[in-house]
Amino acid sequence: MSFEELVSDSVTETLSKILGTDTWKAINFFFDVKGIAREPETFATLLDKLFGYTSNVLQKKIGETLLGKVGAPQQPSSGLDFRQILRLAKSKFPGSRLQSS
Repeated sequence: MSFEELVSDSVTETLSKILGTDTWKAINFFFDVKGIAREPETFATLLDKLFGYTSNVLQKKIGETLLGKVGAPQQPSSGLDFRQILRLAKSKFPGSRLQSS
């Protein structure tokens, strides 16, 4: 599984859980879930437009899911934004060139 697929799975899993599967199916056509890892700002902006302030909560929950999948659980009080969470997750992703030895 690629990092992009892992991010996509984390988004789908988290938003399906929080919004409900039917709601996620109804709105997921707005999102390029495969492109989220490449363009996190675009994803965050779209979440902001759709959910307003609540999008911050959604981004943090997606980040927690993603970090859990790469073995780097995030503290709930962490001040990282979505882009920083993606960078951290990518650095922990097996096979990542950014991973420290």
